Amino acid sequence: MRVLTLYPGDREERALAGLYLDDLPAKGGHPFLYANFLASLDGRIALRNANGRKGVPEAIANNRDWRLYTELLVQADAVLTTGRHAEALATGEQTDMIAIAHDRYPDLRRYRRSRGLSEHPVCIVVTSRFAFPADALKKAHPGAILTIGPHLDAAKRRAAHKAGIETVSLDSGTQVTGKDLIAALAARGLRRVYMVGGPRLFRGLLADKIVHRLYLTTACRLLAGEQDTDTLVQGPVLPLPPEATLRRLALDLDGRPQQILASYDLTSY
Repeated sequence: MRVLTLYPGDREERALAGLYLDDLPAKGGHPFLYANFLASLDGRIALRNANGRKGVPEAIANNRDWRLYTELLVQADAVLTTGRHAEALATGEQTDMIAIAHDRYPDLRRYRRSRGLSEHPVCIVVTSRFAFPADALKKAHPGAILTIGPHLDAAKRRAAHKAGIETVSLDSGTQVTGKDLIAALAARGLRRVYMVGGPRLFRGLLADKIVHRLYLTTACRLLAGEQDTDTLVQGPVLPLPPEATLRRLALDLDGRPQQILASYDLTSY
């Protein structure tokens, strides 16, 4: 699998594998949040499938993007996701991605170990309901798990702690703010934090001005769709839209569909 690097510097053909490795800031300092999406040329990141769930459109899902997703995953101290995703893991609808990554790419397992990172990134679940069975979630993700959300009732808190899940309960309000999240991450020394939630979580993080980088694979197919689609960011218009400054740009030479591989630093908050 080959790519043609386009920016910065001169054009150069290279292997796709390794494109995103060692691309994050050195560990230390404040938490660094980064996100990654695969989108169609008309901006669709998810379509509703036959079982009624939204997922990556089959017309653009591919192993080249999956490799790059995994390269970002193996560098993370923590992955940040939603209660909906945690529920899908707990019920078996989805499988823990790091386990799949280690099986599929032994070189990335070795990469993670060589950096002194734990076998599994910490799973940070932003949830307002805690609607998933705690013991099943812990079985699905054997690494450390932290949930953060509104104050839990005593029964749910006991079930979480019995399963080995740490909880952070907010005593006021029903929404987790960027300030709440950064405080929880910093207190635990979690620096490289990979957002793997959906467009509404992404929108909330952008609104709170705590996302630092976006990796975006654009598959050059036009999908259309209306009510049953998701785009990159969903929710109310952002009052202070972040500006994306291009960092790197490459063309996937072997992909069908053709793909544009870009990363952006998010600025001008």
